Amino acid sequence: MTESYQSLNEHLTESSSILLLAPSDDSPDDRACVDLLTREPPDETNVLSVTLSASPSDRLSIWRRESGEEFPARTTIFDGRRGETDGESGAAPESESMSVRRFPEHADLHDIGLAIAEQIGAWRDTDEATVMCFHSLTTLFAAYDADRVVSLITSLNDLCDSRDVIAHHHVDPKEFDAETVTTLRPLYDAVLEYTPEVGWIPTEREEAAPAPSFDSTTPPPGGRAKTDPDRPETVPMRHSFDTLLDLLSSPRRRTLLYYLKNRSEDQIPLDELVEDVRDIERALPVRDSAPREKVRTELRHTHLPKLREVGIVRYDAGSQTVHYTENQGLESYLDYVETVELG
Repeated sequence: MTESYQSLNEHLTESSSILLLAPSDDSPDDRACVDLLTREPPDETNVLSVTLSASPSDRLSIWRRESGEEFPARTTIFDGRRGETDGESGAAPESESMSVRRFPEHADLHDIGLAIAEQIGAWRDTDEATVMCFHSLTTLFAAYDADRVVSLITSLNDLCDSRDVIAHHHVDPKEFDAETVTTLRPLYDAVLEYTPEVGWIPTEREEAAPAPSFDSTTPPPGGRAKTDPDRPETVPMRHSFDTLLDLLSSPRRRTLLYYLKNRSEDQIPLDELVEDVRDIERALPVRDSAPREKVRTELRHTHLPKLREVGIVRYDAGSQTVHYTENQGLESYLDYVETVELG
């Protein structure tokens, strides 16, 4: 393994979930995969490999080519290829330290997540570090509803974080549009993206910002309303200016905030929210409309979590209801930005 690939782990020391963005037919994807699986020496590592497209023997061949003949202390390969049966070509040799398992016939995403969780749990009390490779999300998105795939990703990342498992998921960016990749990025502690011109570009997720102060105030854009002498010159400002700029940087999130600001009720079912945001976007020349499931996925897994982090909304997963909290400081800026953007 070359020094340049060994250095990848130096950038990811605090990351338990890693999104690997690279064309699946390029060798850098294979080398980076094995590098991430060998953060510790092989004999001090348990490797869990989930393969949905390549055969187990193909994945083992990549290990041999990139790492040599020294295998991990324990290896389990989940063969999730559809239409394949035990005994067909591509099966990997099994031994005391290596096993190949198949997901249940007609497995859904719940079955896949449960099988992975059981295997991670089985290794919980071993002395070796556990690492996982999921190859690949590209295949998973092609077979299942995108919203459910994102839910599985979130659950697996939470599980790995709680069990000190280092996991990376492969995605071929050529198979997705830019918005889908943008939706996936914040689900991970780090992103490794390969470009032929630069090579690997590592990006780790920034630590959460400190809790916002409620002490500062800000003048409403436009100053005091001359027709309303009782209107204060300042309103409570719960968030820093940088936070506001970040919240308003996404067109779809701005549409969501405009909508929540203008509603008279403080709670709304998620499905209704998705439809209303789509209706607004379709009516605005400055917005690009998107399919319902794409809007739902982005709202639920990107925009609403971001607003929840700063206390603007609450999301009740049981009733799938969004609760909006009135925020005079934010709404003051939203009034101004909405007027500038939409007239």
